Amino acid sequence: MGHQRGMTLERAEPRRIPDERLEETLGRAVREWREKTGMTQTRLAELSGLTQAAISRLEHGKCMPTFPLMERIARAFGSTLLVAVEPGHGVTVTFVGSDDTV
Repeated sequence: MGHQRGMTLERAEPRRIPDERLEETLGRAVREWREKTGMTQTRLAELSGLTQAAISRLEHGKCMPTFPLMERIARAFGSTLLVAVEPGHGVTVTFVGSDDTV
């Protein structure tokens, strides 16, 4: 855990599995952060303005989310979403939020 502006931050482990598609990496990160924060798909859908079915498709890597959609998800979590593109290493996805996130 780190500190930023007087808040204790919690960080999810960066998500990247070799040969995993970007949409799978993003979906896995959303699902793991949602479970870590104790949120249901239904509640995440309510907070992000999506349907529960759309959240399920996202979490299972069945759709490629846009940046505006990922911003809505991050806002619903009250967390920062970090996406890093590393040449030769692919993409990593990490959520970072305060201990009292959602």
